[in-house]
Amino acid sequence: MENIRLIMIDMDGTLYDVSDLIEDGFNTSVNYLIEFYEFDKEDAEEALIQNHIYPYVSEDARSTTGFFISRGIDMTHWDAYRSEHFGYRLIDNSKAMSEESLKKLADIAPLVLLTNNTRINVKHVLDKINVSEDIFTEIFCNENEKKTPSKKTMMEELLHKYNVKPHEALSIGDRFDVDAKPMIELGGSALILLKPQAIDRFLDEIDNPQSCNVYSFYPGK
Repeated sequence: MENIRLIMIDMDGTLYDVSDLIEDGFNTSVNYLIEFYEFDKEDAEEALIQNHIYPYVSEDARSTTGFFISRGIDMTHWDAYRSEHFGYRLIDNSKAMSEESLKKLADIAPLVLLTNNTRINVKHVLDKINVSEDIFTEIFCNENEKKTPSKKTMMEELLHKYNVKPHEALSIGDRFDVDAKPMIELGGSALILLKPQAIDRFLDEIDNPQSCNVYSFYPGK
């Protein structure tokens, strides 16, 4: 970790347990397709599931954003809709990542919150789990006219902005395809947490190696 100069951390499923509201998020996507794109309920559910978007936690889950972009859906409209219907009140604070753990990460290197979610929802989540925005050097949302289906473009932009080489960067998230794979392809490292509080065991292991419920991935492995 002494070589890490930039840490990018995901929000949904990483700062809080996504199982608390994943079904609610899935239903929001279904309802959006029904309301604005003339899907019926069965077809909407099937389209999402076929694109690895599920009403339950799954290792191969992918981002709704990527799928909607591929379908040519207006991202500004979708972001507004999901911000209005985001079920952040369902988050269980007792299972969320603590502000203390995030401060420890921020002591290692600049900590950037990198998410496909909207800025409005970021505020809702941080307020709900009692985490100050000031912990993060930057909050970088995939919410602009250049919205991309992959975090890889955003990671490249942040590496350039902070003048950091890929091998000096670490991505922390809960999904391999979304949070780890893009960083590994760039030549950086990634840490996948099965649960938000697994970060505590990772932080403990830095100085006191022990078995913990954490998966880490590195270039070429």
